[in-house]
Amino acid sequence: MKPLEGIRVVDLGRFVSAPFCGMLLADMGAEVIKVERPGRGEDARALGPFMNGESLYVPTFNRNKKGVTIQTRSPEGMQLLKDLIKESDVVIENYRPGTIKKMGISYEDLKEINPRIIVASISGFGQTGPDALRPAFDPVAQAVGGLYAISGTEESGPVAAGTVISDLSTGLYTAYAILAAILQRNQTGKGQYIDISMVDCMVSMMHTYVANYSANGVIPTRHGNTDPLSVPADCYKTKDGGYVVMHAGEDKSYELLKKLIGNPAMDDPKFDTHQGRVDYRDEVEGYVREWFMTKTAAEAEKELVEAGIITAPVNDMAGIFASEQIRFRGDLVEMEVPGAGMCTFQGSPLHMSEAPVTYTRAPKIGEHNDEILAQVLGKSAEEIAAYKEQGTI
Repeated sequence: MKPLEGIRVVDLGRFVSAPFCGMLLADMGAEVIKVERPGRGEDARALGPFMNGESLYVPTFNRNKKGVTIQTRSPEGMQLLKDLIKESDVVIENYRPGTIKKMGISYEDLKEINPRIIVASISGFGQTGPDALRPAFDPVAQAVGGLYAISGTEESGPVAAGTVISDLSTGLYTAYAILAAILQRNQTGKGQYIDISMVDCMVSMMHTYVANYSANGVIPTRHGNTDPLSVPADCYKTKDGGYVVMHAGEDKSYELLKKLIGNPAMDDPKFDTHQGRVDYRDEVEGYVREWFMTKTAAEAEKELVEAGIITAPVNDMAGIFASEQIRFRGDLVEMEVPGAGMCTFQGSPLHMSEAPVTYTRAPKIGEHNDEILAQVLGKSAEEIAAYKEQGTI
């Protein structure tokens, strides 16, 4: 039995944050029902990348779910959605604030028909505050939440994270909050409302920068791939054009690196202390970069690993697919994309001895209409056929 078996989740999410949250719950055994509009499904189904004409966007964030279609703009469809929520434990949505209230499915509405319901709303700026109604995508949250201000270098200016880190971290936080709400409901019998903001999540990830500004007025500078507190520590280019990350800022690591590189200039006593190396960063890093440019990426990594120094290659996608460690850990899994064939997606990073994650492909649009309406809502075959005929599902 998986940890969340018996928990039913209605996933009204679109694009990344809410669907990703639902997928995390589905990985742990929850019955997650993805609700889309009849016909073309959610807007993300039109987004690439594509494989034989089929989008790979939705399959990336919707494995292990069941799919139904409901026309929420019709009274019949809205009643059907409410009936489904009445039989469920959790609702996840990421509409603009105020939308679910207009639809008649706000938390205040839903707790009247299901006092145990947990409603999780994801938005850019939150459900309250002067900016609540402002729309936001991932880059907006990265910018307002502070990430852009500490990314890149002084020369490059702000640089976005290479992935939708705000969307993904918000999905993680929301899943965490939902699990806590389920545990609390087990004690109190009551559901609750969860308000998660992408900007809030970004601010929460600002490391020690918030405390340092509060205490000392320090505004962090852009330091690229370096570690402002340790030297040498950076991402280094090698003679074949590859890159290797290395961190040798601690005294013991620096001694090992000096021995490996064999440059007498690195024995200067002013480099003997941690702070000394920070004070003379440019000199130390200059010697280290010279050494890296005499090696290929593979050679540098091999020699550093053998010397006992923290290091790793900078993997592109080809490197990820070629990595024996990543393959061994099950980080890449093959799943079917209906109409396109088999494709590789990222797997779950969770390895739990009593709850191993298994995988089923993302559902086709409305694939489980008959199953959910019959088994969850007790609808007859004739009623289901009528819903289809009138465009409700």
